[in-house]
Amino acid sequence: MNILRNRNLLNILKYHRAYHIRKFYCTNIIMEKELNIKLSERLSPLVRPVHYKLLLNPDFNAGIFKGNVKINVVNKEEKHYINLHINFLKVASVKVYNDGMEIPILKYIELIDLEQLLILFDSNLTSGNYQIDIDFSGSLTRNIVGLYSSRLKDSRIMVASKFQPTYARQAFPCFDEPDFKALYDITLAKPESYVALSNMNEISKIQDKENKVELVTFATSVPMSTYLACFVVCDFDFKETEINSNGIGKNFKLRSFAQRGQIHEIEFAQDIGKRATEFYIKYYEVPFPLPKLDMIAIPDYVSGATEHWGLITYRETSFLVDESTASSNNKISVANTIAHELAHMWFGNLVTMKWWDEVWLNEGFASYMQVKALNAIEPSWTMLDQFLIKTLHSVLVTDAKLSSHPIVQTVNTPDQITAIFDTISYNKGSSILRMLEGFIGEENFRRGVSDYLKKYEFGNTVTQDLLSSLEPYFKKDNPNLNITHIMDTWTRQMGYPVLTVSNGDDHNTYIITQTRFLLDSEAVYKNDSVYGYRWFIPITYKTNKGPNQSIVWFGNTEDNVQLKLNADEDWLKINNNQVGYYRVNYTEAMWEKLANLLRNKSLQLTISDRAHLLNDVFALAEARLVTYGLALNLTTYLTVEEDYVPWETASHIFSSLRNKLLNTLAFDPLQKYIQHLVKPLYEKQTWERTQISVIERLLRTTILSIATSFQLPDAEEKVRDMFLKWLNNYGTPSVIEIEPDLRNIVYYHGMKSASQSEWDKLWEIYLKEEDVQEQAKLRNALSAPRDTSILRKYLILAWDEKNIRSQDYLNVLHHISANPSGVALVWDEVRTNWPRLVDRFTLNSRYLGGLVPSITSSFNTKLKLDEMEDWFAKYPEAGAGETARARALENVRNNIKWTSIHQPTVAAWILSRE
Repeated sequence: MNILRNRNLLNILKYHRAYHIRKFYCTNIIMEKELNIKLSERLSPLVRPVHYKLLLNPDFNAGIFKGNVKINVVNKEEKHYINLHINFLKVASVKVYNDGMEIPILKYIELIDLEQLLILFDSNLTSGNYQIDIDFSGSLTRNIVGLYSSRLKDSRIMVASKFQPTYARQAFPCFDEPDFKALYDITLAKPESYVALSNMNEISKIQDKENKVELVTFATSVPMSTYLACFVVCDFDFKETEINSNGIGKNFKLRSFAQRGQIHEIEFAQDIGKRATEFYIKYYEVPFPLPKLDMIAIPDYVSGATEHWGLITYRETSFLVDESTASSNNKISVANTIAHELAHMWFGNLVTMKWWDEVWLNEGFASYMQVKALNAIEPSWTMLDQFLIKTLHSVLVTDAKLSSHPIVQTVNTPDQITAIFDTISYNKGSSILRMLEGFIGEENFRRGVSDYLKKYEFGNTVTQDLLSSLEPYFKKDNPNLNITHIMDTWTRQMGYPVLTVSNGDDHNTYIITQTRFLLDSEAVYKNDSVYGYRWFIPITYKTNKGPNQSIVWFGNTEDNVQLKLNADEDWLKINNNQVGYYRVNYTEAMWEKLANLLRNKSLQLTISDRAHLLNDVFALAEARLVTYGLALNLTTYLTVEEDYVPWETASHIFSSLRNKLLNTLAFDPLQKYIQHLVKPLYEKQTWERTQISVIERLLRTTILSIATSFQLPDAEEKVRDMFLKWLNNYGTPSVIEIEPDLRNIVYYHGMKSASQSEWDKLWEIYLKEEDVQEQAKLRNALSAPRDTSILRKYLILAWDEKNIRSQDYLNVLHHISANPSGVALVWDEVRTNWPRLVDRFTLNSRYLGGLVPSITSSFNTKLKLDEMEDWFAKYPEAGAGETARARALENVRNNIKWTSIHQPTVAAWILSRE
């Protein structure tokens, strides 16, 4: 068939470019029929890239970039086309060569819906080596993914890239799937006074005097996936230090880059980066595979950070720390992000998942390793205890709903791929690994991970490959168990179990059963899991005689397991330190024994045990497995609690109750009850600068925050007085600076009763502030006023990117909607202006999708539920926010039930305390 003369086909090709998803299904069928082409979201595994030679030339003034890419590929099938990824690029020319000879191209077409470039030939290509040569151009100003420009504080610009997960195709035509690892030769054009950075070290620099640019070429990379490539052109300064590899590979330089006026704010990141990297080299026993490692803070950055290999890019708030203004929470947050990204240099970059449905292998692992690294290099921070409040407790809420999903889940489209970068992949993934390490042992876990990295270096894997590397170490102590089967029950079905403990036939025998835990105990779900929503559970426990030294295994096919205690063991607490990813319910008498241990300050219940009991009992109450009276009775012990993690756990519980009881008769009595609990520890705190440990600082911040939020009179008076003295004397020699740890509290609560003039003054302070951590605190404080006219002004001003960067705008909406006075304002703003939000952020943004459950989290009426359903019907295309919408609806339905079922009971208990 002479394709050029096939008018029907030419029309097909025109249609394909013009029509979107609704027309694509028809076009797909016709193309397959006419051209014998199988179109798919996935590229053929039989055409694989081997080597990219890429030149990028960004034009700062015009806001565009031009480029050329030469891709050497190996073709292993006979066919008359090649397709690869491309998105938002203009293609100027396409040439294909075989053994140096150009092959005539019939036509090339952009398949918009598939984000692919289809190159058609007159006849079939034979198996062999080919080179694809493409000239292209793109916009630097379209969005802050792909290759884009970022505005500096002095209004100059820089160029940066953000490719994970599917945005490399917006910077250059490529085979944009993680399994297509290849070598890269990168050349970047830059202004003469700027620096160019990429994954590898610079090897040459050629001046182009006519165009006043320099062409910087970097060393050939190691094999890597497209999403790990990185390009930066900037006028930044840096500091460097040497990483000591301790004989595991060669020493190398770690450099940290920031804008010239911020160079003093990278010391903290540089220190954490050095120590964490040296920890990982020793832990993995695998050399760092690149000759250098750079980290850089980007002013406009859509996510917190990205693990581009050898050039880690960060949002400024995730990297910069000014010791004079940063809080302890700021420092720990930055340290967590840095340790997370550095963990990826091996786990994710050196060994990469085959496809995005295994993204938990990257993100879950890095989320757990960041905790292990910081626990090793900063043991006083007690990060293993903090894991509960920073990672575990929140995902146990998400995963106890029908809108959850398994850790390993099939994804195909870019929207599905970006959406899976969620709390299940990160938080549940890391929680499951923590549980796995708990039953296999720390050293066995480390050795298995090291074996895995050595066996699969520069390759791609699936979950089974990791488990196979761990299996020999697990089998030593568990010869009759299968680690793959155990872990599949946790990774391949959503949710988790609750263990119910009941009395056996005699005094010290207990029978344990398991069922799926759902916050809505009446929720109806399909039994669509091959494991029947039952899990292979490692049970740990302790008694008054201490922790039991062995694991009790509860198989997913067993009806129950029995525990037989000794005669002198008079209480039982299951799931030591909440390492297991499950909840536990006891008889009422057993709960009372545990409550007495808490009230008597038993040293046998660790910090994590105490936080665990609080977290479990309120979840069980919401699910109607225990009474709210039992859960609330447990909180009475808090008058003797003096540790950070249990109090932070309690803080989340109390905040939830406050939101649920707002505008009820029980609200004021609740406030007084919380004041009673917090007052003993509040009176031991100071609002002044003091020399105490980091963990003591975190405790103080939590206690003062609870006291202020629940309107303890002394705290309210103190905050307002401190805030006004600071605000009214700002910029004068007499201003008294507020302790950095307390600024969030003082700024926010000080602004609650602010006048318009006070708000305007803080707004002007914000506009002039250059420290990014301080800016974040001020943005939050600006959302605090009870006056809705002030909040409406904030909404209007925030949309202007001269005031609030786009990367921060959605956070502003979160902040305002967290204020009861701002909920309706934000809800109306988002519904009314949804098209312009989509235009700015795109439906592919998981952050835009995640806005919906956040701003509707307090809705608890049928009217609001109907509004949500009507709005979703009006805008049915949700993109990466599809699962977020389902989560939002389920949450509101649960809120409605809570108000109907639980509110009277909770109110009665609270009122009885007066």
